Amino acid sequence: MGIASDLVILIVAGLLGGIVARMMRQPLLLGYIIAGVLVGPHTGGITVSSVHDIELLAEIGVALLLFTLGIEFSIKELKPVKYVALIGTPVQIILTMAFGWFIGSLMGWDSKLSLWFGAFISLSSTMVVLKTLESRGLVGTLSSRVMLGMLVVQDIAIVPMLIIMPQLGAESFGLAALGMAALKTFLFLASMFMLGTRVIPWVMKKVAGWNSRETFMLTCSAIGLGVGYATHLLGLSFAFGAFVAGMVLSESRYAYQALSDILPLRDIFSMIFFASVGMLIDPVYVWQHLGTILILSLSILVGKGFIFGSISWLFNYRNIIPIALGFGMFQVGELSFLLLQQGADSGSFPRELFPLFMGTGILTMLFSPLMASLTRPVYSFCQSRRKSDPLQTVNLPETEFNGHAVVLGYGRFGSYVTNSLEKIDIPHITIELNANKVEQAAENGESVIYGDATQEIVLEAARISHARIVLMTIPSIDGSALVVEKIKRIAPNIPVVALSRNSEHVDVLNELGVYHIIMPEFETGLEMVRQTLFQFCLPAAEIQNVMDSMRRERYTTEVELKHPDYSELTRLTKASESIILNWITVEDGSEIVGKSLIGSRIRTVLGVSVAGVMRGEDFTINPESDFRFQSGDIVGVLGRRNNIEMFRTFSSRPVIAE
Repeated sequence: MGIASDLVILIVAGLLGGIVARMMRQPLLLGYIIAGVLVGPHTGGITVSSVHDIELLAEIGVALLLFTLGIEFSIKELKPVKYVALIGTPVQIILTMAFGWFIGSLMGWDSKLSLWFGAFISLSSTMVVLKTLESRGLVGTLSSRVMLGMLVVQDIAIVPMLIIMPQLGAESFGLAALGMAALKTFLFLASMFMLGTRVIPWVMKKVAGWNSRETFMLTCSAIGLGVGYATHLLGLSFAFGAFVAGMVLSESRYAYQALSDILPLRDIFSMIFFASVGMLIDPVYVWQHLGTILILSLSILVGKGFIFGSISWLFNYRNIIPIALGFGMFQVGELSFLLLQQGADSGSFPRELFPLFMGTGILTMLFSPLMASLTRPVYSFCQSRRKSDPLQTVNLPETEFNGHAVVLGYGRFGSYVTNSLEKIDIPHITIELNANKVEQAAENGESVIYGDATQEIVLEAARISHARIVLMTIPSIDGSALVVEKIKRIAPNIPVVALSRNSEHVDVLNELGVYHIIMPEFETGLEMVRQTLFQFCLPAAEIQNVMDSMRRERYTTEVELKHPDYSELTRLTKASESIILNWITVEDGSEIVGKSLIGSRIRTVLGVSVAGVMRGEDFTINPESDFRFQSGDIVGVLGRRNNIEMFRTFSSRPVIAE
């Protein structure tokens, strides 16, 4: 079967490798690379017969990977952390390349190979970082936004690196070659600007109007791969052209549909690419050079981690953020494998050292989850070994707070909570670590303490032992757990209401004795279900029963057993939600027109109560018994749903003449 049988072997092996990686909570690409090793020419058993043909197919995966990266790219993602992302990331890449060149020199490599090693380790893994952040519940924190902003710029930086680095192997390499590449790049970008503003939008609109998903998907693929091939003919990178095509398409109204159609195709060919990378690795070579690989990996961990931490510190990100970046982004990125492959194909990078570099990169990826889990313990240790920073407070009253609320975090949820507390005159203090949010809170007149809630001195400054409640909007599992431990030590009996991102977070908080937990995504979905059931005319009591059942499945009910007041509040809430006010228009000629409230016997016969009547611009609340209905009145009634439907029919039914 030739290449067909090779594809079958590769896809099945990739599936098995992906399953194993998933079970081990590792990125799927590691499973794909290991699968490529197992079916590659350097191992026994089932083997792919034509590695070169697979490598050619893998180029499509590279192009599609960069194409979708271009579609997903958005400058809006960089705005909150624009300075550290746009300025700090290029500095980080240059410093890391210099560090890699230094390590290569110590290893006895020549300057060109040392520079390749620096370029190889300069990028971090978007897949590994995102997976680690999601598993630890850190998505949405300031450190995660800094990471993602820098990763976006790194993904852009791969484009010029793909153009420049392979030129190192050319005999004509020099300023003239780079100048010609720059000229070709400029002409290509200018032509793509014309196509992107005139031709491509017209083509996409025309194809979308045909309502054929297959044609639309083929058109998107043709744009990405066709533009990439055009750059290849110009002597530039195939992947660079695909990335630019994706950026052009990202400005189109059809970008999201294009991305959804391309993703399955991209995932298949990306798996082929990473598996083809694995086929180039000789396990025997890796075993023989395991000591060297370990030394290089540890050097990357220390050096690159220090560079990331220093960059974040220079851009005024303090406390845990430098440690989080150093431990979270030291690994080698998946796009580095692409860069290495391009270098090997161009002859600039010696193919015999491919397994050494690849083994080092994969090992740094495997270290990432472990090192990221050490962020909080290392930060706590550093905090315990140094003197606390002087507290910065804003708008704190001269008199000490007592019986107040303490809000931890002034983000999206925390700011809404504090605004609501302000409206109902409940005294409160906010603790926030982000300097920008502290300034925002100060401008809004909030009493705010700038500091880390994991430090007891900060909690004591908020007089947490004299507070009535703590409202915690910290999204990370580790961070919220550490804060709760400190709160329980200072004020063991104070109730804590916590924000939670997932069920794992709920379990951790429950173990620490926190039972007042809100999950925003769950509550949003619950409200959508409630509105749906209401539109299907289910009785209010039945709707509430469904809501209670779904909440019991998600949240613990131990809080109701320990706090009788909470149970009473829950019963009152159920009672209030069962009272539904319905507005019904009295139609012309209905039986109640001209009749008084008592004469129509609405309460005694139909079983509903009239709460108010809107007549033109006038509104009558709780009308008297002699109030007479007129045509066009809008009546607000309370009662059971079936009784309300009876009144609706009664108010619209015309009088039948005898």
